Amino acid sequence: MAFRVEPFYTFFYLVAWWTFILVLSSLNHLLNRNSLLFDRTGEFIWMFFYSIVVWLFFEAYNFRLHNWYYVGVPVESLLRWPACLLAFGTVLPGIFETENLLGNLGLFEKVKGRGVRANKALRIRLILMGVLMLFAPLASPHLFFPLIWLAFIFLIDPILYTRSGRTSSFLYQAENGSYSSLLRIMSAGLICGILWEFWNYWAGSKWIYAIPFFDYIEIFEMPVLGYLGFPFFALECYLLYQLFLIFKRSLLRRTWRLLATLALAVCYSAVIIYGIDELTVVTYRVFWN
Repeated sequence: MAFRVEPFYTFFYLVAWWTFILVLSSLNHLLNRNSLLFDRTGEFIWMFFYSIVVWLFFEAYNFRLHNWYYVGVPVESLLRWPACLLAFGTVLPGIFETENLLGNLGLFEKVKGRGVRANKALRIRLILMGVLMLFAPLASPHLFFPLIWLAFIFLIDPILYTRSGRTSSFLYQAENGSYSSLLRIMSAGLICGILWEFWNYWAGSKWIYAIPFFDYIEIFEMPVLGYLGFPFFALECYLLYQLFLIFKRSLLRRTWRLLATLALAVCYSAVIIYGIDELTVVTYRVFWN
């Protein structure tokens, strides 16, 4: 990368992240046999594809927010699109493998605190706040753009509390005074956020931010206050994945449901990737000379 040798210069972010995931998976396998890649390979594959779907949702929001854009992207579509999918597919596996490693190292083990009473009225208020946070950035992106990185926490966690996956709800855990999982996931998000920005900074194909109010002090490409959002983004990813697990059980019972969902996911992904090309990429360059 440093000597601009291809493909490592253009795709440095991609190469670095998949190497990191491989290292994390190896460590988790050696420490506790709970690696996603080596010990739960089927789950890893599901998570990879769902990670693409999740991140493309935020890319779609960025069509309205205009908080980041891409530069130095290969002009060749047959190279650019698979690279995008491989990059977006690292988001959830990276966070979850990092959280696994923190757990295997015994960090934040059995963190206890004061319990929270998650009654029905509180859960309804949280869901309404989540819905508001989803729509406010669309109505006024200049003012409310940070809310998209909080919305799913308020929206999904109360829903999980009332479903079969309630033990994965942070509200349910907080009722019992348990905050270990919360702290591990938030820490994993911060670690991944720092690495996202560090590896992106040096890559030939990269993103650059255009964030209102906070663009005066930067670490790598990210305004310093923007790093506060990574722990909450990790919570969103965790909750979105827990919700996916509930629906996956239903999908697998009927072949036609699974095929229909996969077809919708492919169409959705194609539309958003086309939108990224048209609205978010600002400079292309020829990769094959």
